[in-house]
Amino acid sequence: MTRVTFPKLVFFDLDGTLIEPMDFEKVKSVLKVGSPVLENILHDPLKMEILKRFEVEHAMKANLMPYAREVVERLNELGVVKAIITRNCSESVEIVCRRFGLRFDEVITRDMGHFKPSPYHVIRLIERYGFRREDCLIVGDHEFDVLTGKNAGIKTAIVRRNCTNADFVLRNLKDLLSIVKYDRKA
Repeated sequence: MTRVTFPKLVFFDLDGTLIEPMDFEKVKSVLKVGSPVLENILHDPLKMEILKRFEVEHAMKANLMPYAREVVERLNELGVVKAIITRNCSESVEIVCRRFGLRFDEVITRDMGHFKPSPYHVIRLIERYGFRREDCLIVGDHEFDVLTGKNAGIKTAIVRRNCTNADFVLRNLKDLLSIVKYDRKA
């Protein structure tokens, strides 16, 4: 029997990784803020509600990124634990998962506090599942994803961006399957 030795737990970003990216330039323009949007509006309930509306509308119309379904399904088959970790609201994640029939073992959103690049929830899940940090990976399309992984002490993969700090640079999500390691003796 073959079993996966790396990664045993994969954290996926949502926007720009699993689904098409949201138009953050439009969001910043409407909210009249700069980057990072979330930190700039966190204490403004009205602007937070506007951001949530953008996220929910985007979740209802965005397409999956190329190979997202295939990669998630393959990791399911291999028994890899999968988590979504996003700075979006939980409602947007629920919509995406329902629309596309995607299954994740865990979902981490900003509604839970300690959002990316904080490693809090990453470390908590690793400990809960009893994995070693070197057996875990975060996949995203933004520097926050890489920072989260580095802050948690896990491997990082970036999709479609030049990021010298990432452990792996992927042309698309399908490349993730090429870094899966197996113990063929098991």
